[in-house]
Amino acid sequence: MTRAEFATLAAHFDNLSPAGGNQFKDVANTHWAVKYINSAAAKGWIAGYPDGTFKPEANITRAEVVTLVNRILARKADQTYIDANPAKLPRGYSDLQKGHWAYWDIMEASVGHDYIKGASGETWTTVYE
Repeated sequence: MTRAEFATLAAHFDNLSPAGGNQFKDVANTHWAVKYINSAAAKGWIAGYPDGTFKPEANITRAEVVTLVNRILARKADQTYIDANPAKLPRGYSDLQKGHWAYWDIMEASVGHDYIKGASGETWTTVYE
């Protein structure tokens, strides 16, 4: 699935938001998904690359999907809990380092947990195996 296709799928979870113009230099105003891409970007669900591109025809990665879904659901990992309780976490990853750009989103999505939702995010109370 491409990044444009997934942005379109995500945009259908809510009303389209006006974006005030095209936000990415490689998404033409005539691109079939431009309104969906710009709406998802306006909501803060998706982001482009540092060079201002979106790469709409590139395949979306698992890390990008996880990050987008977390943003749609307003979910954010409790970094303090994760750092303080590594032995309580049910799994480790041989291919995921803490410095990876999507580390916290992957932890949020892959570690079953209870939490208390606060103004600044989640406070994890329990993790599950």
